[in-house]
Amino acid sequence: MQTESPELSKSLRVLQNVRIYLVEDDLTTARVYQRWMQDAGAVVEHFATASAFNERLRNSEDWDSSEVLRPQLLLVDLILPDGNGLDLIEQWQKRWSHIPVIAITAFATVDTAVAAMKAGAMDFLRKPVQLEDLVLALRKAQQHGELLRENKSLNNAVHILSIAQTLAGVSEKKGLLKTYLRLITRELKVSEGFSFFFDAHRSFPELLLDLRQAGIGRTEPQELIHSSLAPFLRNRSQIPDNVAEMDSVTLIPPRTEAAVCGQFVVIEFKSPTANSGYVALTKEGLSASELLEMVNQVAPITMQAARTFQNLDVANSLSLVDELTGLYNQRFMDVSLSQEVARSQRYGGPVSLLFLDLDKFKSVNDTLGHVVGSQMIKAAARTLRELIRDSDQLLRYGGDEFCVILPNTSLDGAHILAERIRTAFAESKYDLRDASGVESAFDLNVTTSIGVACFPESADSVQDLIKEADSAMYASKKAGKNCVSIAGRHGNSKLLAGPVVELNQQI
Repeated sequence: MQTESPELSKSLRVLQNVRIYLVEDDLTTARVYQRWMQDAGAVVEHFATASAFNERLRNSEDWDSSEVLRPQLLLVDLILPDGNGLDLIEQWQKRWSHIPVIAITAFATVDTAVAAMKAGAMDFLRKPVQLEDLVLALRKAQQHGELLRENKSLNNAVHILSIAQTLAGVSEKKGLLKTYLRLITRELKVSEGFSFFFDAHRSFPELLLDLRQAGIGRTEPQELIHSSLAPFLRNRSQIPDNVAEMDSVTLIPPRTEAAVCGQFVVIEFKSPTANSGYVALTKEGLSASELLEMVNQVAPITMQAARTFQNLDVANSLSLVDELTGLYNQRFMDVSLSQEVARSQRYGGPVSLLFLDLDKFKSVNDTLGHVVGSQMIKAAARTLRELIRDSDQLLRYGGDEFCVILPNTSLDGAHILAERIRTAFAESKYDLRDASGVESAFDLNVTTSIGVACFPESADSVQDLIKEADSAMYASKKAGKNCVSIAGRHGNSKLLAGPVVELNQQI
């Protein structure tokens, strides 16, 4: 055994601030090795038994959060009083393969060296170890470890980039939320995962994907919505008045938080349309705050998912929006009305539909020009927005025609709203001079002819509901305009407002 060196040569002071774990049961040998390594600049922590070393491994959570505490090298004796050094090396390699190990033993044979290398050791030293051999072997191992860590970091970056590219290639927003959940579940090995889509026009999130592992998952989606998602839903954004004029370029960063209730981490993806996507995750054996740290480590994946979700949602919303008014268009009505009728069939409750036509619009267009006509359409849209409920859906059907979808509204309730709309237009005077630049565009009035139909009272299908509301609107036109007609069963429309002769005289 070489004795302690009073002063290490400058050429061997090559382990500055390198943190080394030494597992050696012979205390005298351990003190010598520790002194040599400390003289070379290393920070050394000694373990005299396999059990003491294993106890440190069981409490290694601080390594994930602090590079200062994480060892960079492991020097381990193969013969220990309470364990086998080969077992320690194999255990180490399973979790920290990027941190090199050097094996040492007094009973070295070729077979012993081969066994140590197979277990995962980078190098093998035979006792008695010389000062220079030990320091240089550790320096070589440290350099190898730096290469391993750089390679691991590069591989992780490439891996994350690959996942982000996968997300960027998804072409549908709900599909994006499902794909993100599958990828993040696999990446973090979570035990339960859910994805939801929240349509700002609805009152409850839609469950898209449930990835509870068999035998582990216990949380029900409805329970999760009422507990972990509730704070997010209470603070959701307002629906923009004009989707066509919203800021669709600026990215809304994803919100990632540990849920106040339970073990879940919730990731919220937002869009300027006020639609949102939610992913909720939990991992067996980890607290929500611990899982949150893991989610934050793959933040580039989440950021790409947020960017893709917003882009897809905005693009989809704009394709469903009338550019002039910012209202939803006929394409949206086909989808939304089908959803409301399906909901009515499943859970009960009526769905009503209003068809509105501006009575005097053609004369405004012909007399004052199309610029004024366009501003009149926008003004009519603003009037309608002020009259309907938040749960109602206002659309521009085309030209000077509008529709209003009224969930959970009977014929009587729809008639009340229709009459309120008719009265408001009949009493309104519009000044469009500033908006149009036409000096004579003031004191303008347009009335409305409105048709009302209801599922299932007036129609048995989506197509019938549209047809009956449209027919009722034309019945109002034929009756003299500025009135409301309700579609009865079998297509009979009942006139509910307006003395025809007087109205004809006005027109």
